[in-house]
Amino acid sequence: MEKYAIYRFELSKLNRIQGDWTQGDEVVAPKMDHAYENFEHVFGEKGTEVRMQVEQKSGGGKKFPCRVMAHERNIILLRLANVKNVSVYESKQTDGPIPPIEKKQYESNPFKYILIDNRPGKSQMAIEIESEAWNNTKTVSCLLQDNLNRELKKFGLEIKIFPKVQKSDFWSYVNYRKKYEHKYIKRMTFNFPNAKIRPEIESSLGLSNHLKSLMELVNSLGGAQGELSLQSSAKDYLIKRKQADIKNIVALCASSDYSLSVTFDDDVTYRCNEYIRAEFPMNNAALDDFKIGQTATLLEYSIEHWLNWVIEQTENYQDAEQIKPKPNRKNKRKVS
Repeated sequence: MEKYAIYRFELSKLNRIQGDWTQGDEVVAPKMDHAYENFEHVFGEKGTEVRMQVEQKSGGGKKFPCRVMAHERNIILLRLANVKNVSVYESKQTDGPIPPIEKKQYESNPFKYILIDNRPGKSQMAIEIESEAWNNTKTVSCLLQDNLNRELKKFGLEIKIFPKVQKSDFWSYVNYRKKYEHKYIKRMTFNFPNAKIRPEIESSLGLSNHLKSLMELVNSLGGAQGELSLQSSAKDYLIKRKQADIKNIVALCASSDYSLSVTFDDDVTYRCNEYIRAEFPMNNAALDDFKIGQTATLLEYSIEHWLNWVIEQTENYQDAEQIKPKPNRKNKRKVS
């Protein structure tokens, strides 16, 4: 069972008309009525190769093999590969006691699956997360957007792809990882500004004397900001022994001038109240059934059930583009 990052896409008319859209003296603009139908024409039927490449500074373009693995009911499954070279050291067969070692280069094409839901009103994508092809899905979404826009120009359209995200609650996220994923916090880092340099900062929270003294030390030394980092000596030591201070620090993070990050034992770092990307597991069997054309139930693919479930789960999620950074307020304020 693999995890997939969920994205939303939207199609719109180009700001300026591309190509030859004239009939006589009349300019014929593309209509949005058939935008999503035209979008599907970019991919073609099962087995079609989709052009994916990036331009290189040295000239030419690096190509990424991309094939349509399935295309049914307005759902498209792509397999996008990244061409890499792997070095392998092999020993030659000789009669001598020590065989010579030879370095050979082999081409490796690790890939990611990309599921595009183009059913009416859905407009979502699922990009496989765990893969040797790319370290993150953002690179893949940018590659898709750039290449699809090149093809969509023919229809006078452009596409934008946004990750679906949701603002997290610090305690809900930490407790979920502890209870269901059996992780613990091994490090906490709290960043705070110098109140003398930033006089608009004021806090009425009852922080411990230890933390107050650290802040005063930063102020007296004239530093622009301070950082307090705690390394755990045992599982959940930081949460249990520092509970009162941590609750106050989490409250402070409601201001854009304070930040708290925690690193779990699997080296995943989470920042207090950050926006979490939508990620959901998918049963590999559902993907396999869709690839070979088998239906799990009458007239429906099981992958359709999964896509519908994702829509329900992300109903209250936002697009990353909709999220605005916290403003730097100039007026004096209290954080309580």
